[in-house]
Amino acid sequence: MLSTSTLSDAFNPFLFATVCEGRDENPVSVISALARLDLDPWTEAAKLASMPAFGATERLSSLLASVAPQPDRETIVARLVALLPPPARANVKPGTRELNTFGASYLHSLGIMWLIILASMAVSAWIAPAPAGGAHVPAAMPAPKVATGR
Repeated sequence: MLSTSTLSDAFNPFLFATVCEGRDENPVSVISALARLDLDPWTEAAKLASMPAFGATERLSSLLASVAPQPDRETIVARLVALLPPPARANVKPGTRELNTFGASYLHSLGIMWLIILASMAVSAWIAPAPAGGAHVPAAMPAPKVATGR
């Protein structure tokens, strides 16, 4: 679990926004709604921020189905999704430098490409036919001459 000192405050406008008024007329924030669903609010906010707007809207709408009233939920969710930071800001935590999703997937693909190349080279060397004439077998060394005492 991340400590609160390493969490990005880029999510604060979204997480602390009011979803609706609760049964006791106290406001329900996004952070409290997600916590009630037993979800980590910052992790969920990061997931939502990395999605396209349509996907984030659908996901958040389904999450808030038990909290937000049905007639107003679409308006509430649209307002909340607009508070999410752009994906580039969502991936950066204060005091750290992290790869964005594109950079991480690019490096992952590059590593896999090199593994495939090395594996194909090893297989090629292993199954390559021997050169004609048996040139790959070292020639027999002549037997050493043994001096006889005559």
